[in-house]
Order: sequence, then structure tokens, then C-alpha cells
Amino acid sequence: MFYGKIKMNLKDLGESLGLDEDEYSEMIALFFESGGADLKKIETAVVKGDAKQGHAASHSLKGSAGSLGLMAIYEKTTLVDDKLRLGDLDGVAKLVTDLRKEYDRLVADTGTMP
Repeated sequence: MFYGKIKMNLKDLGESLGLDEDEYSEMIALFFESGGADLKKIETAVVKGDAKQGHAASHSLKGSAGSLGLMAIYEKTTLVDDKLRLGDLDGVAKLVTDLRKEYDRLVADTGTMP
């Protein structure tokens, strides 16, 4: 499986976190469940102009992605989170679109349905 420009190997990623492949796969499934909900909250908050609500969801998604070593998602969410934390909605819609594309790519690359 490929994720972005790096090979996504669930076994290796899991081992780097002290988990076997099955345990890591379960964590990824949970990530899709909660992360997908967080991403929808971010998208909705940005459309409504609610930086505070968007920040809460982006902070949650950023932490989950970072904890699982999903660095492309983590980095894109950090950009969104930093702006929303400051209440700055300028340009956030584009960042959220980029984040959604990366999230959807991860779903496709892992063959996991959120």
C-alpha cells in the first residue's frame, strides 16, 4: 500500500509504536471512525465561520494522527489547527480541502472504509 510518497506498511508503523499489525489495524479503524467525525466537524465549523468549534475538532484529529504516526495527516491538520486556534479563518477552507484529500487518500491506500 502507498500513502503519499512513502510506502505505508501497517506492520512497520505498528511496530514503531509497540503494536503488532492486528493491533495497529484496529487503531487505524478507530482513527477512521473518530477522525472522520472530527474532519466533518472541522468542515462544518469552517463553513459556519466557527473557529472555536473547528479548533476543538482539529486539535483532536491532529493528536490522533500524530499518535498513530500518520504524519501527512498530522502536518496538514496542524496547519488548520494553528489558524483556527487563533480564530483566523482566512485561507482555512483551502487547507481543509487539502486535509480532506489527504484523509481520503489514506482511506483508499489502506483499503479501509471509514
